[in-house]
Amino acid sequence: MWRKFASLILKNRLFILSIIFILTVFFGYYAVTSLKIDNKYGNTLPHNSEAQSNYLRFKKMFGEDGGALVIAIQPDTLYTENTFLKWKELGDSILKIDGVESVVSEATLFTIKNNIQENKFEIHRVFSDVKYQEKSIDSIRSEIYQNPLYRNVLFNPKTNVSLMVVVINESFLQNSKKAGVVLDIENLASSYEESFGHVHFAGLPHLRVVIGKRVINEMYIFIAAAIIATSLLLYLFFKSFRVVAICNIVVFTAVIWSLGSIALFGFNISIMMALIPPLMIVIGIPNCIFLMNKFHQEFKDHGNKIKAIIRVIVKIGTATLLTNFTTALGFSTFIFTSSEKLTEFGIVAALNILVIFLLSICILPIIVTYSKSPKERHLKHLDTKLAVNMIEKLVFITTYKRKYVYLTALFLVVLGVIGLSKIEATGNITSDLPEGDQILTDIRFLEKNFGGAIPFEVMIDYKEKGRLYKNSTISKLEEIQTVFKKDSAFSKSLSVNDFIKVINMAYHGNDTNYYKSNLSRFDKSQLKKYIEKFDMTSSNGAFTLKELVDTANTTLRVRTQLQDLGSYDVASRAASLESKIDSILNPEKKQIEKLFAKIESDKFQFVDSILDNYSAVRNNLTDVIAKDDDDLRFKMDVETDLIKTFYKNEGFKNQLREAINNTYFDVTLTGTSIVVSEGTQYLVNNLVSSLIFAVIMISILMAILFRSFSMVVVSMIPNLIPLIITAGIMGWFKIPLKPSTLLVFSISLGISIDDTIHYLAKYRQELKSRRYTLKESITLAIRESGLGMFYTSIVLFCGFSTFTFSQFGGTQALGLLVSITLIVAMVTNLVVLPSLLFSLDKRLNTKSFEEPYFEIFDEEADIDFDDLEVDSDKNISKEASKV
Repeated sequence: MWRKFASLILKNRLFILSIIFILTVFFGYYAVTSLKIDNKYGNTLPHNSEAQSNYLRFKKMFGEDGGALVIAIQPDTLYTENTFLKWKELGDSILKIDGVESVVSEATLFTIKNNIQENKFEIHRVFSDVKYQEKSIDSIRSEIYQNPLYRNVLFNPKTNVSLMVVVINESFLQNSKKAGVVLDIENLASSYEESFGHVHFAGLPHLRVVIGKRVINEMYIFIAAAIIATSLLLYLFFKSFRVVAICNIVVFTAVIWSLGSIALFGFNISIMMALIPPLMIVIGIPNCIFLMNKFHQEFKDHGNKIKAIIRVIVKIGTATLLTNFTTALGFSTFIFTSSEKLTEFGIVAALNILVIFLLSICILPIIVTYSKSPKERHLKHLDTKLAVNMIEKLVFITTYKRKYVYLTALFLVVLGVIGLSKIEATGNITSDLPEGDQILTDIRFLEKNFGGAIPFEVMIDYKEKGRLYKNSTISKLEEIQTVFKKDSAFSKSLSVNDFIKVINMAYHGNDTNYYKSNLSRFDKSQLKKYIEKFDMTSSNGAFTLKELVDTANTTLRVRTQLQDLGSYDVASRAASLESKIDSILNPEKKQIEKLFAKIESDKFQFVDSILDNYSAVRNNLTDVIAKDDDDLRFKMDVETDLIKTFYKNEGFKNQLREAINNTYFDVTLTGTSIVVSEGTQYLVNNLVSSLIFAVIMISILMAILFRSFSMVVVSMIPNLIPLIITAGIMGWFKIPLKPSTLLVFSISLGISIDDTIHYLAKYRQELKSRRYTLKESITLAIRESGLGMFYTSIVLFCGFSTFTFSQFGGTQALGLLVSITLIVAMVTNLVVLPSLLFSLDKRLNTKSFEEPYFEIFDEEADIDFDDLEVDSDKNISKEASKV
C-alpha cells in the first residue's frame, strides 16, 4: 500500500500541493471570517442533566441570573456633592450605551410614597436635582441609608463600598462581536478613577468577556511560542535552516486547517479549544522529526535522495499513521463525556491530529524533492557523541542493571500511589486564575464587603396561588433568609418577603418600624391592591416583583450570591441547605412519609392517621379523587367517612401520593454556583471514565498489532507508570484534581504510547529477520529508535512547557504535568520496556508476536532503487512509477 502511496505522491507533486494550497486558503478564510470566542464561561453540563434542566427552567421563568456587571468603588465618602454627581453621571452615561438595559446605584434609586386617595404608590427619584436645591447631600444619604432593602445590597455602610449594577442584554453577551460592550463600560468606569479611586469589576459578564479576550490573545501567543521553541530545537538537532523551514510549513498549514475546522464546525474558541492550534505544532513536529530523521538515515546509507524519500514512506508510513492514530484516540475519548465543550474539543483535536499525519506525509517528501540534498554537516546529528553515549548508556542499563531499573520504578510507583491518595478534587469558576490576578482580586473584594459574588438561586414551588401571601409562607421565607444571613459565605438574600416589607413600610410613610412582613389580615387586604400594581420596570428600578415571583408557575425565588468556593464545597453546602430549607418548608414531611411507607405495605389503617392529622392532605386527596366532579367533592366534604370507601380502590395509593406531593413545597437549588459545581463534578467523573476507556482502547489496539496478551501488558506498563508518577506529583505538591488537570492523563497516554509502538515495531522487525538474537534485537531497537524518541520527547516537553506561561492556572498545570509525564514516559519506554523484554525473554517470543495482522515496518527490499536520479521532475515521475 505504502509503495503505491509513495508513487502517487511523487508522480503528482504539483497537483497535491495545489489541492493543499486551495484547502489552506479555504480554511484560512473560515478562520478569519467565522471564528468566534466562547464567552459562556463556566457551564460545562450536558443539556440532559438535572442541574442543567433546572437552570434552564429557572432562566425561562426569571431570566438570566448572571447578566449583571457589577462596578464597585470605595471612595473616602461617596456623599459629597461632586463625587455623588460623578456617580450619577457615570450611571447615566452607561445607560446610553447600546445593549444596556438598566443601571442601578445609590444615585439612581427611587423612593415610594403612598397616594392614599388613589390607593397606589407614587415613585419619585431620591436624587434628581443636580444643583442640590431641593435636597442636600446629607438628606439624600439619610433617605437612602434608612431604606433597609438596599443596605448590603448596593452599599456597605461600614466600609463605604458602593456598587453600580449594570444589566446587559443577554443577546449582546452571547454575540462575540457585541460583547465588547462590557469592555466599553469598564473603560468608561475606569476613566472616573480620579473621582472614585480604584474601580473594581465583577459579575459574570465581566468574567465571560475578559476571560474570552484573554483566551484568544493567549492562543496566538502560544502559536508563536510553540513555533519558536520547536524551530530552535529543530535547528539544534538537524543544524539546517532548510529542515526548520520545511517542518514549519507542515505545522503552520496544520494550524490554519485547525482554526478553519473549528469555525467550519460552528464551534467557538474556549480555553480548551484555544489549545488545539499550538497542539498541532507540538504534535506535528515529532511527525516531521521521525520522517526527517529516517530520511537522513537512509540518505546517509546510499546517498540517493529519491530512494531515501520512498523508503521513508514505505518503511515507517504505517508506524507514523498508528502513532498519530493512538494520539487521536487519546483525544477522542473526550467525545464520549456528554459535555458539549469537551465533545467539541475531542472532535476537532482527533480529526486534526489525523489530518496532520496526511499533511506531513505529503508536504514534507514533496518539498524535499524540490530542495537540495542534505550536506554532510546536516547528517552529523546521527553520530553525535552525546546521542551515541546516551543510547549506549541505555543499552548498558537495560542489559546489566535491570534489578535497579525495577527497584527504582517500584519506588517511584509507591511514591506515586501515596501521592495519589493525597489528591484533592476541587474546581470553581475562578479556579484557573492565578493568585494576584485582577479578576480574582476584584471578586474577593466583593466577597469581603458583600459576602458572595456568584449567583445562587432558590426556587420554591408553592403549588397553590392562595399560598403565596399567607403568613405561614412568608414566615417560612423569613426563616430561610435567616439561614442565609447566618452563613457568611452568602450575600444578603432577597425574596418576595422583602418586597412585602418595603411596601408595608411605604404604606406607613416609609417608617422603618414597619419594615416587616408578618402582617395582619386587615393589613394584607389593604396592601393587596398596592402589591398588584407595584412594578418599577419602567423606572429603571433595582428590583421588580416579577423578578421574584412567577405566578403562572406558582414559583417564587430567593436571590443571593455565594462565595467562589470549590465545587465540592458548594455541593456539600447546597445539600445541607436543601435539607434545611425543606425542613422549614415541610416540617411534617418526615412523619407523613413514615406513615405513607406503612400504607405502601397495605396497612391502610394508617391512612386515617394521615388524613386526621394533616388536613391539607385530606383536602388535596378530595380534589384528586373528585377531579371535576363538584357534587362528589361537596359530598365528601359533608360526609367525612365517605373517603374511606376509596381506600381499596385500584390506584388509591397513587392518588394519596399525589395528594401528599401537592401538600409539600418543592425546593430547587440552582444558579451559576450550582451549575459550575455540578459541571465540575460531572467532568471529573466522566474524564476518569474517558481515561479508563482510553486505556482499554489502546490495549485493544496493541493486541491487534502484536497478537499477544503478554505484549499488551508489557507495552502498557511503561505508559501507566508515568501516569501514576504524575498523579503522585499532583498529590505531593497539592495540585488539585479538576477538569483541566484531568485532561493530562488521556492526552499523555495517547502521545506516550507512540514511543512504545515505534520501539516494539523496530524490535519485532529485527526479531523477525532472524538475523539477530533476542538480546541483539532489543539493543538494536534501542539504537535505531532511541534517538528519534529522544528528539520527539524533547520537542514535546518544550512544546507543552510553553503552556506554563498561560494566565490560566489550569492551562499552566496542563502544560507542566503533560511535559513531565512525557519525559518520564520516554525514560520508561527506553529503560523499563527493554528491561521487561529481556526479563521475560522467550515468553514474549511467540509465533503470534512474530506474525501480526499487519506490518508496521516494511523492510522488503524488492525495489530497485539503485538507478533512481533526482535530476528533474521527469526522472522523479519516471522512477516513482517503478514503485
